[in-house]
Amino acid sequence: MKRMLIVEDDDAIRTGLCQSLSSDTLDTAGAENLMSARQRLDAERYDLLLLDCNLPDGNGIDFCRELLKRTAIPVIFLTVRDSEIDEVAAFRAGAWDYVKKPFSLMVLRERIAALLERAEKRSDLYVDRRYRFDFASLDFFADGARVCLGSTECRLLAALVKNAGKVLSRAALTDALWEGGEELNENALNIAVSRLRGKLGEKSISTIYGLGYMWAGDRV
Repeated sequence: MKRMLIVEDDDAIRTGLCQSLSSDTLDTAGAENLMSARQRLDAERYDLLLLDCNLPDGNGIDFCRELLKRTAIPVIFLTVRDSEIDEVAAFRAGAWDYVKKPFSLMVLRERIAALLERAEKRSDLYVDRRYRFDFASLDFFADGARVCLGSTECRLLAALVKNAGKVLSRAALTDALWEGGEELNENALNIAVSRLRGKLGEKSISTIYGLGYMWAGDRV
């Protein structure tokens, strides 16, 4: 079951969209302003955001730009703004789609389905409540702040997060980092892990004594 948050200040439109777009595979929830949207996004996981540009407590495009510094949730704008400037600004802020009102409900359903399918195919992106790692563009964020990683740190992080929830042995990580082709000092992996923890937080990587390391992510 996928979950979508609809941020729309018009009560009738928001309620109508929640009812019309809800299905056996898509659960919908509504927020009437940006404050409510922030609270919901902090408290719950959503797979898609349907966002208006004009909201009583702020600009949806600015909100999108702010949000995508710490999460990779796909955003569709649904708005009366039909100028080319607004559309370009939305895409530059990170929007995945831009739908102008009035709109066809049938076409909107298909756009949502296509976007969710596209999002599922992304294997180069990792997001949780604290971290956003885009391995395609090499953009890494921790708590909303950009983090600069070296090539070894990137490879180490990729190996850990792509196996989140699994313990990786020291041998497996060494092979992933150096392809087994270099003669390494036995402390090389320890140094790489220590540097990565220094940039992402000490608790981001768990040491499983006698076995190896595991990505802990945003767990405290």
